[in-house]
Amino acid sequence: MECFEISFESKTVLIITTSVLLFFVTAYVIYQRFFHPLANYPGPFLASLTNGWKGYYIYKLSLHEQLLKAHIEYGPVVRVGPKDLHLWNADAIAPIYKSGRKMAKTEFYDGFTAFRPNLFGGRDEDIHSLRRRQLSHGFSQASIWNMESLIDDQMKILIDKLKRLAEKQGVFDLKRLIAFYVFDILGDVAFGRSFNAQISEVAPEIPAINDHILLSCLLGTFPFRSFFKRIIPMLPIPWLRHLMESRGKLKETCADCVRNKRQQPSTSRSYLMQHLVDAKDPETDAKLTDEEVNSEAWAMLIAGSHSTSGTLSLLFWHLIHNDQALQRVDKEIQDNLGDLPGDSISYPIQGLESSLSYTAACIQESFRISPTFTMCLWRRVLNPGGVDIGGCHIPQNTNLAISNYALHHNPKIWGADTKEFTPERFLGADGKVLANNLIHFSVGHRMCIGRHLAMMNIWKTLTTLVNKFEFHLVSAERRVRVESSGIGEMEGPFLCTVKLKGSDM
Repeated sequence: MECFEISFESKTVLIITTSVLLFFVTAYVIYQRFFHPLANYPGPFLASLTNGWKGYYIYKLSLHEQLLKAHIEYGPVVRVGPKDLHLWNADAIAPIYKSGRKMAKTEFYDGFTAFRPNLFGGRDEDIHSLRRRQLSHGFSQASIWNMESLIDDQMKILIDKLKRLAEKQGVFDLKRLIAFYVFDILGDVAFGRSFNAQISEVAPEIPAINDHILLSCLLGTFPFRSFFKRIIPMLPIPWLRHLMESRGKLKETCADCVRNKRQQPSTSRSYLMQHLVDAKDPETDAKLTDEEVNSEAWAMLIAGSHSTSGTLSLLFWHLIHNDQALQRVDKEIQDNLGDLPGDSISYPIQGLESSLSYTAACIQESFRISPTFTMCLWRRVLNPGGVDIGGCHIPQNTNLAISNYALHHNPKIWGADTKEFTPERFLGADGKVLANNLIHFSVGHRMCIGRHLAMMNIWKTLTTLVNKFEFHLVSAERRVRVESSGIGEMEGPFLCTVKLKGSDM
């Protein structure tokens, strides 16, 4: 009888507990679907209840694709989280990203912090303004152009490697070659030393960067970030622990680069870390602390190579798959720049963009059709009265974002052929490049500070390799997919053969 009474009491407790939980879950669902300030905005059912919808597709490297599908199904404003709205119209860009302190960065960015919050991840606007002032000179166009010889050094290694591949007529992965090349440029430009990835063909940091971005976007999507950072190493989830281990290895690499350069005497050779060490606030003469230098160097290590190498690979993919566009780029280079002299490694950066309008349109179209930066840059509405965007009233404390991928495939902006590589859409009747709604480097006061370095790399690499080589496809595949947790790359390898122009081989 006693055992029966214990069992009966246990069942009673279980029933009551289940009933209470069911009541709260039901009440939560009813509130989110019918009474929440965002209840009238359409979107996936699960997304209105939990950020797990976003987290799942971040893990699957396809959130950008799901956001585009959601807009096609639900319209220009989609609810993608309990407090989150995603937009894809151009008239939403300025209110979200050019409103300064009226639109604050959300806790999403806390997931990216490894040392201290840096220029990308920091949410304090005063600190951001100070850091921007301290770093503005080092990342200015003039300063970046002074580092052009560093790109040429790595370009020569890449050219020599392609010449050897041309002699052997072997199949190779162009995406892999570009990744090593850009990573070595990052080492030279950021830290004053190459990572020698082109020579060794080994760079464990590259997949580790992918792991870090995935981990950061997942941590940023869910609450209790600090707690999860501490307990992940203890969880019996191998892939999650692997992501943390990758971040740890990258931190060691970054700290080692900073430590080595601090121990070496200054040189006349320009590189970004020296600018970090020397950077001063123009108003107060304040310098960065050691931890702040590490934090900003970390940002360069993570973002400095990944988005550029991914962009270059996709740009070459689109051109090689579009013979007419590639031939027109080649002719424009020949007509305006001529062949490179035998003793020149690459075309000088100054004047490239202004003299090659069709090539510029191809670069813009590649940014549009397959952006590598697909991350949702979340902002929170701070105005107590909310904000009106595109005829919609959005209440205070709502999180807003625009993903490049969704914006760049909006048929109301670009036409019905958004899946087609059509550089002409960026050219006016006079042949000049048109102003456009691309936000591949973001906009406003949080615009990517490394954009001058990225564009110099893209322009020099594209023009030089198109002038010197012919690339031929191995696969007949006509479509390319970007897989991305936030900063992405082409899915799978990019198999090619190469021929040196003017050669009979």
